[in-house]
Amino acid sequence: MDEMHHAEWLIERIIFLEGLLTVTKLHTIKIGKTVSEMINNDSSDELDAVRSYNEAIKLAREVKDQGTVDLLSKILKMEEGHVDWAEIQCVQIKQIGMENYLANQTEGAVQ
Repeated sequence: MDEMHHAEWLIERIIFLEGLLTVTKLHTIKIGKTVSEMINNDSSDELDAVRSYNEAIKLAREVKDQGTVDLLSKILKMEEGHVDWAEIQCVQIKQIGMENYLANQTEGAVQ
């Protein structure tokens, strides 16, 4: 859901700057066969996003576009939170095992 908001904000910014955008080029989605693979794939994508946002912030600073710097910094902070989440999940899986991890994920679920 966060990524949908990020895309919306970025599209609004591009339109505000009277730029042209292409939203049909999508990255390949990596599907994991296990929970660990899913989390690792997600973490890898989030790390790529963090690198991209850092590069974009650097460029926006070079052209003195503070509005874009502010937007990208907001998104970057959220992406870093996603990376932290994935790292925490991996640590939990290593510490308590997959079965216990999955059991913890279902606690409080409505049946």
